[in-house]
Amino acid sequence: MKTKIFYSVLVLICLSANFLSAQPFTLDKNIKPIKLGLTEHPKYKGAKFAEAGMTLKQDSINYHFVKGHDIYQLVDIFIFANGTAANLIADVVYNTWGNVEETQQTSTMKNGIINFKVRSYQDIGFMVRSDEAHDIPYTIVVNASPELMNYLGSPFVKATDKNMGSDSSGENSEAKTESSQSANSNLWIYIVIGVLLLVVGLLAGKLMGRKKTMLFILLPMLFAVNPKGYGQDTGELNQDVEDGVRSTRRGQIDAGIDGLNSAFGTAGAAEAFFKQYRNLGSCLGSGSPPGQPRIPSFCDGEESECADCFASARAEFNRCRYNLERLQTIYNCSRAYIDAAVALGDNVSGYHGVVGIVWQSQKRGIMRSIEDLEKSYDQKRVEMLHSFHESLLMLDACEREHGLVDWYDRFGVMFYNFVEMRYHR
Repeated sequence: MKTKIFYSVLVLICLSANFLSAQPFTLDKNIKPIKLGLTEHPKYKGAKFAEAGMTLKQDSINYHFVKGHDIYQLVDIFIFANGTAANLIADVVYNTWGNVEETQQTSTMKNGIINFKVRSYQDIGFMVRSDEAHDIPYTIVVNASPELMNYLGSPFVKATDKNMGSDSSGENSEAKTESSQSANSNLWIYIVIGVLLLVVGLLAGKLMGRKKTMLFILLPMLFAVNPKGYGQDTGELNQDVEDGVRSTRRGQIDAGIDGLNSAFGTAGAAEAFFKQYRNLGSCLGSGSPPGQPRIPSFCDGEESECADCFASARAEFNRCRYNLERLQTIYNCSRAYIDAAVALGDNVSGYHGVVGIVWQSQKRGIMRSIEDLEKSYDQKRVEMLHSFHESLLMLDACEREHGLVDWYDRFGVMFYNFVEMRYHR
């Protein structure tokens, strides 16, 4: 028992030291995960892939981890049995092999293909198992899409007399009018629904005393009225992928990969795909930062006539934003990983005094690595904020060419202050 605890602590120490890109850690020395290293996709620029044929032995579990993706890539993991009707069960995990995030099995999936859709900062771990009483050959295909960098949104709105005056909130009058009309429309819908519910409720109350069977007719009508149905439609993916489905499982997977990797030509298609992917860990961003200000600009879109002037400045502006987002993600996820490992080490070390002494000695080294991480973060943050400031000055020069001579002093500095406050440890 003492030897096992001592070994567990040593394993934890080694894995904590490699927090920047870590497979799910374990305290079981019998777990030997198989690495799936991603390489450049030969067809799609920026995409990566991996493929492997495996065999699952009877009464065993295969452990795998995917390595080589970026936080801005959407990762698809496909698993299917080769030429058999055997049922495979797969679990995606986070941080440890015991922390299961999602489970799928081939018997309940369309065409017998397991498909995990995830985003992750660190290596993605998953297990494959089965209840079948025989060995099962199976195939794994992994696809990491080109980097998707649009979820922070655009802070720019068209400059108008109103938002260039005393109201610098960045919300133009047209947006306010549309919002007001939408709110009024929704208000009337809810009023009508409320009146209908009240009438149905009164009728149900009267009929309750006369003929209870009539209540069963009214209740379905009551529950059929769903206010949420008047909200925003979430929509479904474009059916182009479905049109290219092949007769074989591999053909179906190829069609899915083609659909994803070629969908980034339009922001709408990319956004539709993005919403399907599960974040492994709360340290990953997936939307516009709360409180992000809206800033007026002469050029409020890439399709406008001023795109040529603003193209390079906007590209640098977004590059700096997403680099800061990546830096923050690396710090947050690394710190969360270390904190979890240290907490586990502290718990294990309490079982034996000698192990506790060894752990405390090694823990000091880990804490020093945290200090190095914080120093590196602070240094890199200063550099990136400087680059971001320069990108705002580039935008200011473009705005000045079109008549907004004090754009940075009025609006650019406001956004810089927001970014400086958001990205910190």
